[in-house]
Amino acid sequence: MQGLSHTESTSCTSSDTQSHDPDFYFNDELAVFLVERRLFKVHRYFLVRDSEFFRGMFACPTPPGEEPEGTSDSRPISLHGVTHHEFRCLLRFFYDSMYRPSIITLQDWIALLSISTRYVFDNIRELAISEISKQMIDPVTKITLANRYHVPQWLSPAFLELCKRVEPLQDPEAEALGLRSVVRIARARELARDQGFITATQRSFFPHDRIYSYNDRGIMAVISNVWPECATTPTFV
Repeated sequence: MQGLSHTESTSCTSSDTQSHDPDFYFNDELAVFLVERRLFKVHRYFLVRDSEFFRGMFACPTPPGEEPEGTSDSRPISLHGVTHHEFRCLLRFFYDSMYRPSIITLQDWIALLSISTRYVFDNIRELAISEISKQMIDPVTKITLANRYHVPQWLSPAFLELCKRVEPLQDPEAEALGLRSVVRIARARELARDQGFITATQRSFFPHDRIYSYNDRGIMAVISNVWPECATTPTFV
């Protein structure tokens, strides 16, 4: 078999025929972060790729004569208002999720929702919202999470649950919700009963037992009036 000529061989290895792959040619650096007095040294790539906040931060020029933040343990990038658990959940998501489920508990997903909301990881935030939505969470907790992390689609279903619940709010629940929400929940529960959307029938053979019937559409109409800021409502079959 005849070999390649010198000219052909040179053309095959010439840099003129080479180009950087647009997706998988990384010019990456490591950055040091300080989170709750704990140092982390990680790749910038994932942070810059997925967060508008970090893209802007790493694009800022360093003042002349100063050591850039994040280049050493003595000059880390401090992340204030973030727990090391939240940051570890974010890093496990980036580094480990290909090989094993790195985020496995509800508290891990909530931590991921918290840090993704704060630092504008939009895709990760959407995934965290989706996963938390699948969990069985009591309505008071869901309302507090929705308000804290700006997830309005959780509010209407949670208010619906509280309106249908037989038991009144307990003191710790009222404290978590705040006065305004407590007053509105009481108003919605009263209106739903007054308008016949929640009815109770007492069983004669169990004098202290009642059967409750609910008109979810009617209750949601009440919720829409009491909480006009609620963005979404459930779909009923």
